[in-house]
Amino acid sequence: MSKRTLVLAITFALLTASPAAIAHSHGSMPKIPTGQAQAAPMGGTFLNVTIPDSVLQLPLQNAKGEKFTLASLQGKTVLIANFLTSCQEICPMTTVNMQRIADRVAAAKASSEIVVLEITVDPLRDTPTRLRAYQKLYGSSNWVLATGTPANISALWKFFGAPATKANFTAAELKSLPKDWQTGKTSAYDMVHADLVLALSPELHWVWLDLGAPKTVDGKIPSAMKKFLSADGLKNLAKPEEPSWGVPAVLAALSTISGNALSLSN
Repeated sequence: MSKRTLVLAITFALLTASPAAIAHSHGSMPKIPTGQAQAAPMGGTFLNVTIPDSVLQLPLQNAKGEKFTLASLQGKTVLIANFLTSCQEICPMTTVNMQRIADRVAAAKASSEIVVLEITVDPLRDTPTRLRAYQKLYGSSNWVLATGTPANISALWKFFGAPATKANFTAAELKSLPKDWQTGKTSAYDMVHADLVLALSPELHWVWLDLGAPKTVDGKIPSAMKKFLSADGLKNLAKPEEPSWGVPAVLAALSTISGNALSLSN
């Protein structure tokens, strides 16, 4: 099954899941046959996709410049979202959600078992130095931001069904866009990509996915990023278009996959 076909099948499963499937217990991971999917109780979809070594071994680099691979995270539950630091419409809200999730993981004393990871779709601009500056705006570093070579990042997101393409801004768009939060200049291009959040099991199988725009818990993002949002970004912050994904659904999925009790109140 192609990754595009898989994503379409998962989306269909989300829309057509039976009440029995939705009522699945949070306490145990459902046994999903390879290539099939089942709606998760709080949102998203459980699935079972084997990740080839060619993807698991792709070299990545965190904000400290340290190299790692997905394979090096074996034994941990891994939450992954796509983003770019130059995004003015969606990604700042993705990041604040990932930070909140990492906060709840830390509160549950599960940081050694669960990795919260954002991987850029814009490796040319998102260097480790840029990632560090971006993460500093959010006031903590308890989740991982990652980049890599253009070829490796492209291969990774192609596998997960969310390849990104470069889109240059028109002259009119350039005049209306806010200046970059770090450089003070207007970005010359954007990266067009599907928005998603996914999870890998400790065995490094792809076992959960949710699609759409992020819905923040309290509608708050760092002031520098709020100033950077475009008009569409401000609309998405106030009320994201459906489908959307939120922190409660992710915490429920991570609880099921990892066996740790995670909630907004823990």
